[in-house]
Amino acid sequence: MANQVAMFDLRRIPVVKVLIPFAAGAFSGVLITVPISIAGVVILAVLGWISLLTAFLRLYWKPGSVPWLFCLLVFLFCFTTGMGTGLVTRPVDPKLPVGDLVIIRGVVKEAPRPGQQYLTCEMALKMLYAHDTVYPGGTLLKVYLNLPDDSVLPRAGETWQLFGKLTAIRNSGNPGTPDFESIMRRKDCWYRFYSSGPSALELSGRRVSAPVRKFDSDFIRSALSDRWHGHKDERALLKAVCLGDRASLTDDMRQMYGAAGGMHLLAVSGLHVGLIWWVLQHLTQWMVRISRSEVYRTLAVVGILWFYASVTGFSSSVCRSVTMFTFFSAGRMMGQRTHAVNGIFVSALILVAIQPARLLEVGFQLSYAAILGIVSFYPFFRSLFRLKCRLFRWLWNATAVSLAAQLVTAPIVICYFHQLPVYSLVTSLLAVPMLSILIALFTCSVPFMLAGVLEGAFNFMLMGLARLMNLTMEAMAAMPGALLEGLHLSSEMLILWMAILCLLMLAVERRSRFPGYMVLFMISVLLVWSAWTLGYRRRTSEMDICHFRGASMVTIREGDRVDHYCWYRDSSSVGYMQQYRSDVWSRRIYRNLMHEVGDSACFRGSVSECIALDHGVWIVGNDHFGGWVVSGQVNGSQPAKLLYDSAVTGLKSPDFILLSGEPSGLTLKAKPSGSDIDLVMDGSNRSWYRERMHAKWDRIHDTERHGAYVKRW
Repeated sequence: MANQVAMFDLRRIPVVKVLIPFAAGAFSGVLITVPISIAGVVILAVLGWISLLTAFLRLYWKPGSVPWLFCLLVFLFCFTTGMGTGLVTRPVDPKLPVGDLVIIRGVVKEAPRPGQQYLTCEMALKMLYAHDTVYPGGTLLKVYLNLPDDSVLPRAGETWQLFGKLTAIRNSGNPGTPDFESIMRRKDCWYRFYSSGPSALELSGRRVSAPVRKFDSDFIRSALSDRWHGHKDERALLKAVCLGDRASLTDDMRQMYGAAGGMHLLAVSGLHVGLIWWVLQHLTQWMVRISRSEVYRTLAVVGILWFYASVTGFSSSVCRSVTMFTFFSAGRMMGQRTHAVNGIFVSALILVAIQPARLLEVGFQLSYAAILGIVSFYPFFRSLFRLKCRLFRWLWNATAVSLAAQLVTAPIVICYFHQLPVYSLVTSLLAVPMLSILIALFTCSVPFMLAGVLEGAFNFMLMGLARLMNLTMEAMAAMPGALLEGLHLSSEMLILWMAILCLLMLAVERRSRFPGYMVLFMISVLLVWSAWTLGYRRRTSEMDICHFRGASMVTIREGDRVDHYCWYRDSSSVGYMQQYRSDVWSRRIYRNLMHEVGDSACFRGSVSECIALDHGVWIVGNDHFGGWVVSGQVNGSQPAKLLYDSAVTGLKSPDFILLSGEPSGLTLKAKPSGSDIDLVMDGSNRSWYRERMHAKWDRIHDTERHGAYVKRW
């Protein structure tokens, strides 16, 4: 028990005193929007150094004088340094020409993935040419390729030149959807590029002869994966778990592994790095026998691990694991034992100092939450049962590791992905042994396959293991109730849950009752908060208007009853609307109905109605709030006559008018006198239609520019 108590002894984890204020400052520097002079932050940091040195000298001369002042200065200095780091390293919009035809040149970062209309990939921009002006690179582009079937497709590591149109990345504006714009900005990706297709191929091309490409991580990944021959699903799995390249994973594979609880197996993490380290330790034993020293083996193993981290793209989980094994190997070489938690926090400090935006990445949060959960809860779970049988003891230890990791990561998974796999423990017991053999076999096969020796034998074994893993995941995903969907957890609730888990860590490791009492208090606060949220939701009502790829959706909610009305020209938009409905309007929280409005005359929902007023015109709403929806099937200027002659026809003046699908023949330039109507135009109308309308209304809402149209009562 003494060793467990020392786990959270801050005297043995000194880096935490620097990590917390530095991370808080870096987080503030990345998110802050008001303009702050970097020179001012540098001056404050210099003044902080001087003040800190003065306080330290005073404590040295008079040890009993104002120790709290020294601690405060250390905190402020670390916080200011972190803020300066965040301000300097945060991505900045390069201000490229949007809406113009341009020529770009850049390095393809991943193999293109097939989409509905385009092939998509990410490209590191090196140069952009537009209007006789050359813009420097230094940013990422989300590239959409429109190439003929017989064209040569880009490969990772190749330098391509393309001709097309540049647009800014924007959110859909739908309530509750992920902030895609912020997610891409953290990756320093601000723009989308759409290639102009086969007609402009004479301005496009690729360049692959640069010698530096042979040392590019994307090229190395491609060189290794090209030696694997088999079904595309097996090759995609090997590229994901061995090389960290998940671009080839299909949507079906992602859903299958997510439902089975094996998504963490697809991301190269501490498990993969630990297996590679173990194999390398055994393969390099001859160095110790020859030199009779651990120095050369340690340098070789650590060097290979960092080279592997560069090949996988320096992801958060890989960098964290490689850093920890570097400290562990160095301590082992010097005969000293590195504290586990201290090594975890040192790796976090290094990653945050290099790239503070990692704090906002889901992978970074999941990686460190999982390793902290294992370090904190695994000894407790393992000590619950004392098993004499070696097989049963191994099974329980493996279960305890998975349980400890998933206990801490479950709130994060629910918050970001709105789902939770049920059989993840069983999946780990089945898949981790197969993954261990696969990683060990991959590590041993790399030099042989690059040399062309025993290539067929290694390929047969790797493909067989990959096929077995895919079949296992498919069987687990097909089990009834494998995935709990429609789960929701707000950001505030996530912070509260993580605070409860931190207190549980202290309660497990220490004999004091205070952390346990705090856990009970926090759970009480959580229950009261949940009850208040449920009561507030049942007392309120709202209406939302949003768009999905040429389709419009009107959502009306009263309490926990919801009606969705959808207008679309292309049935491909239905899938996006259904996904939005399952992610935002969970069936576990709301009783909702979805109506696809076509030529039907009337829909009666649980809290509203949708009635056809004329061909292409509907009245939608209830007694509290309602309006007209004018679709692309409208019959000329009839809606305008109905609107301006509403006093004659006896129709109630609508609260809003939604134009969906570019209705033709409309003349809504002026708002009817004495009315208070909002004109809503969504993303189903292209930009030229909005400009052609020339509507002179004082209340026009464009959902593509201003987000969803929301009214609450």
